[in-house]
Amino acid sequence: MLIDPRVKSIVIFNEGGGVVKREIKLTLQAGNNYFQIQNIPASFDPNSAEIKLRYLKPEDKTQISLQQTITSLPDRKNINQLIEREKSAAQNIISHSIDFTREMRENISDICEASSYRTYADMIGIFDFIINSSRESEILVEIIYFTNDVRISWNSTLHVNVDKSGKTAEIEGFLVVDNQTGFSYENVDLGFAIYQIPKESSLNLLPNQEQRAYNSNIRGDQDIQQLRKKTQRLKNLML
Repeated sequence: MLIDPRVKSIVIFNEGGGVVKREIKLTLQAGNNYFQIQNIPASFDPNSAEIKLRYLKPEDKTQISLQQTITSLPDRKNINQLIEREKSAAQNIISHSIDFTREMRENISDICEASSYRTYADMIGIFDFIINSSRESEILVEIIYFTNDVRISWNSTLHVNVDKSGKTAEIEGFLVVDNQTGFSYENVDLGFAIYQIPKESSLNLLPNQEQRAYNSNIRGDQDIQQLRKKTQRLKNLML
């Protein structure tokens, strides 16, 4: 089943990327329930993927369990070839757009412009999971993953308001978020962290590594510790 969990919160790093937390309430059937999460950017780190089950009834803890997660990235070589073909086609369409009506020409120009800015990180990754339930029930599922995309980041800025007399001044500090990715985040809890992106990231993997699916059984606190290790580089968290 395709699902699109709501983005509940995101902690953005000053050097780019962040930790995304999504949440959804699911109805389960007896047996294995297969789910595929939509809108997972190819910039996410499969090793950081985590699923947490929030039981709505105490007895559900013994009757509902996470069986498996399957995460993978699209092949970089094939994706880059596809993007280049799209850009080439967009340029050809724009050069002949004079043959279209004004309304159609504007719509086509918007589509072509979006294609010209598309990168590998705008593609979709795979994040599937299986939940087993001994009976029909409901469960709250929390999804957490790290995304490594320098196009979303934050920086600080100061405004100095000098009094007319020139003797006093008021200083205001602001955090400015810049999101140039193809993914939007609306009505979310926003956090900020100081973080330095490692030189070797999930976006620099070799094609054969990108094709490899990561199959793992969730081990509760152990997986949480793994995610924390991934984010130990953040030196300060400011909410």
